[in-house]
Amino acid sequence: MSDTRQSPAMYPPEFLANVDKFIHLANEIAKETNPGTASAAILFAAGRYNSFNFLSQGGNDKEPSEAAKFYVDEYRKAFIQNMSGVVGKVIGD
Repeated sequence: MSDTRQSPAMYPPEFLANVDKFIHLANEIAKETNPGTASAAILFAAGRYNSFNFLSQGGNDKEPSEAAKFYVDEYRKAFIQNMSGVVGKVIGD
């Protein structure tokens, strides 16, 4: 029988500090509107920023399916890890 528990994801402290900055901004936005609007805005902003980053790094806007698959897969992993409470451990703890 295999162990199906997930181990904590390991991230550098600088990375998690940047994540916290985005979360803080989303919480500030949620105070002005509501959490659903803040959630939608941060998700849309991530899509906008990541598509800009992809294209500015030489990505092809004619065939974005591989990039979209990568970003969607990364979002899915982060979402599931956060729902499971396994994200947040800092490398070196």
